[in-house]
Amino acid sequence: MNDEVIHYMIEVTTKFSFEAEAGFEPYQTEAVAFHFNIDRTRASRILNELVKEDILLKVNTRPVCFLHRETIEKNYGNVENSIYDSFEALKIELVIDKAEGIFSQMIGYEKSLKEAIQQIKTSIYYPDNGLPLMLLGPTGVGKTFLAKLIYDYTQAKRIIAEDAPFFVFNCALYANNPELLTSYLFGHSKGSFTGAIKDQMGLIEQANQGILFLDEVHRLDREGQEKLFTFMDQGTFSRMGETNVVRKSKVRLIFATTENLSIFLETFLRRIPITVNVPSLEERGEVEKSQFIQHFFTEECKLLGIPIHVTNKVLDVLNKFIYTGNIGDCKNIIKYACGCAYSKRTKNMDEIFVTLQELPGQIYKNSPQLFGHYTSKEGGVLFHPHKKRQILHVNETKVNHIEQTYRNCLGYFVKLENSEWKELVFLEKCTEKITALMDNLIFERPNESKSIMMEFNFSAIQDIFRYLETHYNIKYDGNSVYALSSYLFFKSHPFTLNRQEETLTKQMLQFIKRQYKAEYLLVAKIMSFIEQSMELNLYQEDTILMTLFLCKKQIQQQDHRVKAMIIAHGYATASSIANVCNRLLGVKVYDFIDMPVESSIKDITKQMLQYMEENDTLNGLVVLVDMGSLSQIHDQIKEVIDGPLICIDQVSTSYALEIGNYISQGRSIEEIVKPLELFVRPNINLYYPIKRKEYAIVTSCFTGIGTATQIQQLLSESMEDMLDIKVVPHDFERLKKNGINEPPFRIYDVLAIVGTANPGMEGINYISLEDIISGKGENDVFKIFEKMAPPEIIRKVNDRIIKNFSLRRVIDSLTILDTEKVISKVEEGIKLLENQMRQKLPNDKKIALFVHVSCMIERLIRKSPISEYPNQEKFERDHKKEISIIRNAFSVLEKNYSVQMNIPEIGYMYNIIKPNLFSEKD
Repeated sequence: MNDEVIHYMIEVTTKFSFEAEAGFEPYQTEAVAFHFNIDRTRASRILNELVKEDILLKVNTRPVCFLHRETIEKNYGNVENSIYDSFEALKIELVIDKAEGIFSQMIGYEKSLKEAIQQIKTSIYYPDNGLPLMLLGPTGVGKTFLAKLIYDYTQAKRIIAEDAPFFVFNCALYANNPELLTSYLFGHSKGSFTGAIKDQMGLIEQANQGILFLDEVHRLDREGQEKLFTFMDQGTFSRMGETNVVRKSKVRLIFATTENLSIFLETFLRRIPITVNVPSLEERGEVEKSQFIQHFFTEECKLLGIPIHVTNKVLDVLNKFIYTGNIGDCKNIIKYACGCAYSKRTKNMDEIFVTLQELPGQIYKNSPQLFGHYTSKEGGVLFHPHKKRQILHVNETKVNHIEQTYRNCLGYFVKLENSEWKELVFLEKCTEKITALMDNLIFERPNESKSIMMEFNFSAIQDIFRYLETHYNIKYDGNSVYALSSYLFFKSHPFTLNRQEETLTKQMLQFIKRQYKAEYLLVAKIMSFIEQSMELNLYQEDTILMTLFLCKKQIQQQDHRVKAMIIAHGYATASSIANVCNRLLGVKVYDFIDMPVESSIKDITKQMLQYMEENDTLNGLVVLVDMGSLSQIHDQIKEVIDGPLICIDQVSTSYALEIGNYISQGRSIEEIVKPLELFVRPNINLYYPIKRKEYAIVTSCFTGIGTATQIQQLLSESMEDMLDIKVVPHDFERLKKNGINEPPFRIYDVLAIVGTANPGMEGINYISLEDIISGKGENDVFKIFEKMAPPEIIRKVNDRIIKNFSLRRVIDSLTILDTEKVISKVEEGIKLLENQMRQKLPNDKKIALFVHVSCMIERLIRKSPISEYPNQEKFERDHKKEISIIRNAFSVLEKNYSVQMNIPEIGYMYNIIKPNLFSEKD
């Protein structure tokens, strides 16, 4: 029944129009129920199932309407979601310029073909009639397909008319008859040769105002090339047999050849200024090759109208086989294999199977070595005719292991909900199970050399994390990439949960959103990219497991910048300004809301509240609007803002760029407001949260926000379930420079600062990390918390702090390395340093060095060292001797960990030890 409904929705959606005068009745549940003579409830269930599978779109009008997704995208452009509040909302989300999606349908559009597409667009947009271009590449690489896309793009951009002609002519068909070839191209007059019984137009004439694609153009003889040269040079030609007649035609010419350009006349080539090299299938890389194979199986699946199950062994062989005929050869082999499998199908089979037996003999004959490397690897991919994303089937043992781990986590959550466990115990138990699972999956993962699917997964996840690191300042380690790519390889369909487990899943997800917001938001970003780039379905249980896993891995999201939003009336005003600014700034600063003129403040408020729920705005939010009325947004969200808010009206690109520049530099809200008041003429309003101030402790470290964040985590663990106090990491230099004007002091009632150096803020308690580690800070701890809790509670918190902040615990939490070895090597470096200084360092300096240097080793290994140091040039000039001493003392670390300390890292080590570095006599 589902397939029948799909066919019906394709048929009615083909006739869909946003301006339909007859209304939208054919797309409603009632129409589907009537058409198939089924009850409305059943029709609704089927339609909503197809929405979940991304086959249909749902529009929440009254009554609800459904549309076939692929048909809408074909006719109007790409859509991002599956459910929309109105047809207007759907229309807004559509890609406005459908033409830009034409080339993107080519595999490799942004990679192997990126340069080629740019050359083609240069040819198309050249004034008057464009530039002739030559497509150069071996047989089967898709030159004819590319020529058709050029025509579609030029037509969609309205560079040529909608009814402009497009002709394809293969010069090789008449290469042995030059006269006939010339006749086909330029036409002939009556009697010009035997059989010419009437005047005949040639393709040059017929293609007037359109495009002519000449394939295998190297088969043209010298005379034919000369005539084409004259036509390209002057725009004129004569039919064969004409002497005094000069004709004109305006045609865009595309040529294609498989041969070296040296065989052409120089005069002919001079009139073809653009040569586009179309790479062979092997040159396009393994990932794109895999995409072609998946694409052809999907196409066969649609053609045959039945799901196709392809084993992993077949996919591996197809990915390793060298196709002499390139893409066309690959397509034909897959077509043969699917046809062979289809011929073996029995009446009762609801899918067909492509195994090694269905592959054509030429693969066995030409590459027998491909079949000798396999053991008993199970599983494969199920290609479905109506599903956008394909389903990966793998060894059920691994899937069961994943499912059992998830059920264990559900059981732990029940214990947490029943107050049998504390949250810390719950998290430790869950992450212990999930880490063991990930280790097992990594161990069991197939060798990349034998699994293109695994390699594709790994490459895609790595690209996602690199993108997140570049655009969102999220740091990661290679183990996380391996773990998540292995997880996705083995698990890609939802668990079979009973009603109670489904309820627990929803509750657990809400708990995770609330308690582990940073990790959850990171997973949401990752999953969004995974679904887009890898075309995999992900589910609630995946969100839960991945979030808990990242809680353990402590992937750092180091984007502590102020957030920024542009809101403007119009279908693309805000997005255009945001995209231009983000591109020019080289980093994503702005999000945006495009606001239809008829939208109300209520509509925008709803989107803003969702944005604030999904993003950490604690450090501040800048909202740029196009007119003063939108400043009312503050009145709607003032109860929920958790950080300072700036509202600026009359947004323009120049204002947005200036503000974006400040934000990208990491400036605070207050640092942004001050210069804006000098050059921004529109209204600037700065608001702070009006909620009752919570108690907080600020953590800080002069070596950077990363260490401050780690201190924050240890403090939070120490106070968990005992004291209701926020712990907020913050930048040391800002505290030192701006003092209580920094956001934490406006938002919270700050009890103290804990860190590695005192920023010197009058009226704010400071406790050094060294005192906490050594136990000397006990009195300070009691002093801070005395108005919050009785002495017995403070005593317990103090004991936890001392335990959690033991030297070994600090270093262990700050590094992925072997703690014993780290302490040993750092100690060795400190002894060498003391020998060169000819004096002993006090304990607090040693402890500070242990912590800083341990963090430094990890930063250097991950290739993310501290990159800036105040007045660095002056430091290098004035302290050459000190730099040399520190580098020599800790060279043991460079040798053991194959890293190299840079000047900023050495500078911060110098800051720790400078009072002791040289005696007066030196």
